[in-house]
Amino acid sequence: MTVWFLIVAVSAFVGAMCARIHRRWFSILAGAAIPWFGFLSLLLVEAYVLPYRGGGATMWPIAQLFGGTAAALIGVGSCVLFRGRRRGKEAPGEP
Repeated sequence: MTVWFLIVAVSAFVGAMCARIHRRWFSILAGAAIPWFGFLSLLLVEAYVLPYRGGGATMWPIAQLFGGTAAALIGVGSCVLFRGRRRGKEAPGEP
């Protein structure tokens, strides 16, 4: 349960920061890509860098399929939500 909380919290934070820093469609792309690749890097470090702890077959591709997709969707949702909030606070005439 703690792992899912971290995935949701970090992905939402990254999506919000992408909406704050970047403009237009690039913020949505970055809001999806950064959490997805971050989760992939953590899985690969655990699978190939850290010492083996026993247990059987590695399941990192399945974890990436579900966890990475969830991270990307949460990042995009957070980015779209914060872009909408920021758009309402901009001064008239700003893009």
